[in-house]
Amino acid sequence: MIDWLLAICIFWLVAAVFFGGLYDAETGSPGRQVLGLLLNFVVFLGIFAVLRLALGGLGGESGFLRTVWGTVVPTALPTMLLGRIGKVVFKLAGVTMTRKVFSADAH
Repeated sequence: MIDWLLAICIFWLVAAVFFGGLYDAETGSPGRQVLGLLLNFVVFLGIFAVLRLALGGLGGESGFLRTVWGTVVPTALPTMLLGRIGKVVFKLAGVTMTRKVFSADAH
């Protein structure tokens, strides 16, 4: 149960960073943006569940390795890909996301 809580908490923290700071919604109503965020959440948890099932048996008798393969890796992989997954899922929801460009120029 704690591994699902970890994945849920990680998603909301990383989604706030990615979609609140690194990406900007160009088109789409607020309702579509919320729908896109919820669809991202579902896709994230789906990828987590599949990876957890596929990798959960690895590690054998070692509790540490079982935790790494059953919780850490299934949480880390979709987290690292959240920006890419988000662009696709938001596009399916009708929202165009563009990456913000930050510059060091002070005018």
